[in-house]
Amino acid sequence: MGIFRTKFYPLTEKNLPEKSVSPENVNRLIKKDKFVKIQHNTKKRVNFPSGTITTPNMIHRVLTKMGYGANDESVSHIQSLPGATDTDKIFAYIDEQLYPMSIDDSVAESQLNNGYETLNKTRIQLYQDHYRRPDGMDIPWEVHVRPGRETNYASYLRATQSKRQLLEILVDFWHNHFNVYMDSGGVQPMFVHYDRDVIRDNALGSFRQMLEDVTTSTCMLDYLGNGVNDKDAPNENYARELLELHTLSAKSYFGHMAPEDVPVDGQGRKVGYVEADVLEMARVLTGWSYSGADWWDYQNGNVATGEFLYRDEWHDKDPKVILGQTFNFDQNNPLSDVRSVLDMLAEHPATAEFLASKLCKRFISDNPSQSIIDAVANTLHLNWQAQDQIKLAMETLLKSNEFLNTWGEKIKRPFERIASSMRQIGVTFDFSPNHEYSSWMFWSLDTTGQNLFYWTSPNGYPDTKMSWLGASNTMATWRFMQWFTRLRDGNNGDVPFNDILNITNAAIPDANNHTANNLVNFWFEKACGHPPSVDVQDKLAHFMSYSETDTLDWTPTDRDTQIDLSTNTWPSYNQERLYAMVSSIFLTSEFMYR
Repeated sequence: MGIFRTKFYPLTEKNLPEKSVSPENVNRLIKKDKFVKIQHNTKKRVNFPSGTITTPNMIHRVLTKMGYGANDESVSHIQSLPGATDTDKIFAYIDEQLYPMSIDDSVAESQLNNGYETLNKTRIQLYQDHYRRPDGMDIPWEVHVRPGRETNYASYLRATQSKRQLLEILVDFWHNHFNVYMDSGGVQPMFVHYDRDVIRDNALGSFRQMLEDVTTSTCMLDYLGNGVNDKDAPNENYARELLELHTLSAKSYFGHMAPEDVPVDGQGRKVGYVEADVLEMARVLTGWSYSGADWWDYQNGNVATGEFLYRDEWHDKDPKVILGQTFNFDQNNPLSDVRSVLDMLAEHPATAEFLASKLCKRFISDNPSQSIIDAVANTLHLNWQAQDQIKLAMETLLKSNEFLNTWGEKIKRPFERIASSMRQIGVTFDFSPNHEYSSWMFWSLDTTGQNLFYWTSPNGYPDTKMSWLGASNTMATWRFMQWFTRLRDGNNGDVPFNDILNITNAAIPDANNHTANNLVNFWFEKACGHPPSVDVQDKLAHFMSYSETDTLDWTPTDRDTQIDLSTNTWPSYNQERLYAMVSSIFLTSEFMYR
């Protein structure tokens, strides 16, 4: 992996530091017996007081948990929907979001014409323009990586400005479930195809279809090496992850147990898999490749296309036994053996349980109740052949009491915090690949530890509280949010990228009411869904009420005294102080919850 980075990254590219060890992994390094001994020998224990988490209003909760956060437009839209109660309106909103193509998203989609060149290219065009040219000429690094970069920028734009918020969250979820590392091999030039045709098209559709689309995608075939899986030397990489990470899960792995000893369920299915099944899986996947994976594909005048290619001469045609079932090769239908295995895996109850568990952990809590996991798993299993299987499962999840009434059991990961804060302040930047600010944001996100599609191992970014409480990624995220909240475009008359001033004036139209107390109360409740605590309000209003005099002496004013937001001049810089106060709200724990 990373051969293109090693060979082609120009010296001007930023060096990426190694990822730090998360608190979870550090704990695993501590010997359990030693840790317990230290605890027992402690004479005085410190009992930390347990804090309470204020629960926001229901509209704010739902917009934060099933999307990238509330903004004025989305809140107003839900309030306008039919229904006598907020719950009725929320259910109507969920129904809308489950059918994303029925939502008019033309405003956000139109911005994808501003400098984006690869998002509509076919799989063949992506391969021949950015991976391997038909004439064999070298492809410049910036051309090679452009599809990957454009997908990254487009993800920013859609997260912050798309009305199809549930779709965007699920696209992120499935990208992590079927993770491919962006800088691996030939992933960058083909990533538009992976995002658009494999993940995005199936995000609310059929898991079985998505499973096959992933298996035949150029990105996954490159990333885990199945593109060169030959019967003479079967490659276990993808076979293992297909069973462990994509379908049955590590929970269903019985190690080196004899296959015949694996227990069966009431329907006669093997309840899990063993090492022998991984080896058989590698054999059945032989020959599933793409045009360009083999050196001969582009020699002697041959032109590679990057499309899926079944290589009959590489395929193992002997019978294979996986989970106790025998799969035979059919020369008249050479893809049938793999497809039958994928059918078996997609139908298996362990797959439904695994997917349901991950979905509930993403949308509800790190430890969701077994009852909601079972309900979602049952929907997935009963509808495994339905074209809208995932939509039906999400309806079960999103309309559950567990989803609607749980709060603070999860925290926003860095990208989620950044996107939700951008939505709050009305960022309308189009993240054009040709704009230098897009590159700045790309590298700034990298410092937070969650640059999209850059998790190196196939298990995807972690989705637990503990994984994102480290000081380094928290501080980097804070710096990022403070920077863009106050960012100004010097090329356009020093215009701020945010819409904070206009939002404030629209919400508090009487300038006489622009006081420290009113400004803090409005922005905190807007961002967090509930009024600030007395302590938080005191500190923010204290900051907002300070005004510098021409003697360079900072003095507090009365917190109910008008602050003139029509000026941003020395010495008070009132507008800049407002921006700083809003960015400070984004640093609070209340804003971090979801």
